[in-house]
Amino acid sequence: MVWEFSTHRYPTLPSTCYETVKTQKKNKPHFVAYVASSIDGRIALNTLHQPDWTSSEDWKFFQRELGNADAVVVGRNTFKTVEKRLQKRNTFVLTSKVKTTLAKDSVVYVNPKTASLSKLLSEYKSVAVVGGASVYQTMLDKDLLDELYVTIEPLVFGRGRPMFEGGLKNHVFTLVSQKKLNSRGSLLLRYRIAKNKKLKNSKKS
Repeated sequence: MVWEFSTHRYPTLPSTCYETVKTQKKNKPHFVAYVASSIDGRIALNTLHQPDWTSSEDWKFFQRELGNADAVVVGRNTFKTVEKRLQKRNTFVLTSKVKTTLAKDSVVYVNPKTASLSKLLSEYKSVAVVGGASVYQTMLDKDLLDELYVTIEPLVFGRGRPMFEGGLKNHVFTLVSQKKLNSRGSLLLRYRIAKNKKLKNSKKS
C-alpha cells in the first residue's frame, strides 16, 4: 500500500535496543493493521503492485492513522515501494534475508522466525501494520494484532495477492464499525480480533 504519509517524525533508537530488549512489565502495544482490498479480497496484482487504485479518502484516513503510530511493521517487498516515505520512522521490516535482526538508522530488518517481535515492539504504545499479505498473517498468528481496518474499493482484480496467506490457524473477528467513504462506494470496515475464539467445527490439521 502507498499513501501520503504525514511529516511527523519519531526519534531514532540506538541499534543496541534491538539486540537486547529487557523484559519489563508494561502494557502490551496496541497493534492495528491497515488493508486496502478489492471486492474479491485482493490487495495487489503482485508483490510490487503500486496501489494507485485506492481512493483518496482511504489515503487521507491512513495518513492520519499513521501519524498517531509509534512504529510501523511492513514486509520487505512492500517496504521497497514506500521506503522514501518511511524515512526517519521507527520501521520494522520483516524479511527472511537476515539471520535475526539488522538495524540501520531508524529501520530494523527482522526475521520473524528467529527474532521475538513482541520483545522488539514492546517499547511502543501503538504499532501500525501495513502489509503485505504474509506480514498480516504473521502478526495475526503471533497474536500481535488487536484491530484491523479494511478499505474495500469497488473493483474486482480476478487474480493477485490475497489479504492473508500462509496462515497456521483460523481467527475470528468482530465488526466494530463501517463507513461509506465516498459516492463510488469505498467502504471502511473496522474489526476487532476476537481473542481466544475459534470457528465452530474447525479441525486441527
